[in-house]
Amino acid sequence: MNKKNRYILVFLAIIILATALRFYSLDDRVFHHDEGVHGYLTYKLFKNGAYHYDPTYHGPFLYYTTAATFHLFGDSNFTARLLPAIAGVLLVALMYTLRGRLGDPGALLAASMLTISPSFLYYSRFFRNDIYIALFSLVFVISAVKYVKYRSDWRRLIYVFTGAMAGSLAICTKENAYIIAGFFFLFVVGYLITKKQINISTAIDASLFALISFAVFAIFYTNFLTDPGALFSVIPDAINHWAEMHRIERIGGHWSFYLPILVRYELPITVFAFIGGLHYLKKRNIFMIFLLYWGITSLITYSYLQEKVPWLALHILLPFALLAGAYLGELLPTLPHKPRNVETAIVVAVVLMAGLFIQQSIYINYCENTASDEIVVHGIPVHGLIYVQTTAEVLDVVDFIDQQVRDDSDTSILIAAPENDYWPLPWYMRNHKGCGYMHSVPERSSADIVIIPEEERYNITLHWSYSNREFELRPGYDMVMYYKPD
Repeated sequence: MNKKNRYILVFLAIIILATALRFYSLDDRVFHHDEGVHGYLTYKLFKNGAYHYDPTYHGPFLYYTTAATFHLFGDSNFTARLLPAIAGVLLVALMYTLRGRLGDPGALLAASMLTISPSFLYYSRFFRNDIYIALFSLVFVISAVKYVKYRSDWRRLIYVFTGAMAGSLAICTKENAYIIAGFFFLFVVGYLITKKQINISTAIDASLFALISFAVFAIFYTNFLTDPGALFSVIPDAINHWAEMHRIERIGGHWSFYLPILVRYELPITVFAFIGGLHYLKKRNIFMIFLLYWGITSLITYSYLQEKVPWLALHILLPFALLAGAYLGELLPTLPHKPRNVETAIVVAVVLMAGLFIQQSIYINYCENTASDEIVVHGIPVHGLIYVQTTAEVLDVVDFIDQQVRDDSDTSILIAAPENDYWPLPWYMRNHKGCGYMHSVPERSSADIVIIPEEERYNITLHWSYSNREFELRPGYDMVMYYKPD
């Protein structure tokens, strides 16, 4: 077998491993708070066919594509997480197209890092938008690389199309796509000016790019052209909403929020991206400098913005993973030519970091853990990937309610909590027509089953015959279920 075929087989093995890791027990973990919101809204779209953009819940791409999945395969935890898992596999597979920039070993190592990465694996098994944004960002970058390669060839138009599709779908997925677009736009303009490549051909390609992007944007945000007026409000609504969330520090945090995540879970990527960045700055490798620029501007921007959540770490890690893979791909083959003590030190460091990398990935993704892995060091919270995760106790409550409804299809259910803080229960109750919701706890209720926050139990009056059962919705937040005995 020749060298090329062996390389392809190794790459296929990595892709198969990535697939297995992402699909193994994909539906086991209880739906997270945000997964419940997205799942319930998608289910409503699936059943009713109506959609209206609300920046609180991000763009339409996730809802339309998952509603289509529900139509084909039914609605479940597995089918909700199916497309994110596929997106996670595609991220790994696309490393093959960057062999010319990362090098053959570098592409393999970058693919391996993305396969095992605790963060990328976790959010490939999670029903949120961010894995899509990572995928579309990567497709855009690959398109730009190929466009430069075929700049004087008609094939450049293929990459104008793929780049426009990736960019517009990112905008249709989540609002931080505007931030990423800003990073890319500034770099591209600087590159074109430096290389003196702004000409009529560039203008025509840019116009085609804009036309394709607008068409995709319009289709998604107008509910497939049924609500054209929505086009005028989408961008202002997105900017105004998230600017306000930043101002009020809705989910604020210390500026160092993402650094512990990069070090605790992604140490090989972080270390070798930093060393590799310095290495490629000296070599003036423009693509690697771009990756370094992308990663650092992302880290600075998300560290500043007061919407601190662990899934945003993906957008910092993606360029760093490519950079780290490329550098390791150059470094490792040179080790036999280095002094023995240097070679030994590097090998030991790589092995230890890889071991921690794999251990953290297994723990985060496959072990039973719902408690937040946040710790406090010198008064500063050190955050982890596990964040407001729902406990398995919820499934026991859901099973109990399902049995009650099977015994009596007219069972009435009330779920009430201040600020609608009862997610993901509506996802699990989605097929129970007798279930209603309130954003505050009522003074009285005669529903067959009543679920409220435990701290509100003395603010409601129920008949003396109700039994009750406490459960932990998520660590630190208890609820109580009242039900009429048989």
